[in-house]
Amino acid sequence: MNPHKIQCEALNVRTDTKICPGLAKTEKGEMYLFDARTPGPKSICCRAFAAMNSMRMAMAVTDQKDLENLRYFDVTCPHGAVTFRLSRMK
Repeated sequence: MNPHKIQCEALNVRTDTKICPGLAKTEKGEMYLFDARTPGPKSICCRAFAAMNSMRMAMAVTDQKDLENLRYFDVTCPHGAVTFRLSRMK
């Protein structure tokens, strides 16, 4: 099976500076590509990855279903400061 690659974008950072106050200092607009390994060299926040990993895996191993009205899913990190958008790559 060839899993879908998943694109992840830091869509919104709800701080005045547009930089997350957490340890990873995620900035609005950062992009990641999930494949068989987690992204690097600028990797994603471990707390944010933990919050999105189950949805990322489901999207990676399945095709889009009719029940999915949108072509993406938005996931908010545990801090509540950053919203990430996950979408399947064609």
